[in-house]
Amino acid sequence: MRARAGSDSRDRTGAGIPGSADGIADGPVGTLRAAVLVLDRRMRCQQAGGEVSPSEAAVLGRVGRMGPVTRMVLARCEHVQPPVTCILERLMARGPVRRNPDPADRRQVLISRTQAGGGLARHIRLSRTWLAGQSGRSDRAGRNAITCAAPALRLAVLT
Repeated sequence: MRARAGSDSRDRTGAGIPGSADGIADGPVGTLRAAVLVLDRRMRCQQAGGEVSPSEAAVLGRVGRMGPVTRMVLARCEHVQPPVTCILERLMARGPVRRNPDPADRRQVLISRTQAGGGLARHIRLSRTWLAGQSGRSDRAGRNAITCAAPALRLAVLT
């Protein structure tokens, strides 16, 4: 039986396990993976009291930044082709976003953020103060390293 992702148990190949022949777990990639997993768990705990999933928060933020936008554009921007419909349905049911006919092409539907969605987005942004506080606890070299690494990490995730 294979170990679940994020588990410390060994899988059948031993790849990526501390002390394994590939050395990945002991090197920068292993360190980065561990840090990202812990950061992800901590950010999930901080985010909006569990009101919205990380995917819903990302879509809500994207709609706010882009303004009224089609589902296809959202799916392309968020790299979530079919699931964007499910995410949007959950958000529409709770009220942060709404759909309206596109005035230029009545066959299309535009997704926009409601006033309640704007409030929820502000709440989500405020929940990021935890991360800012954690960053503020680092020394100058640590903050510079994070600042320099962020664009490369974003590029690696989006390609």
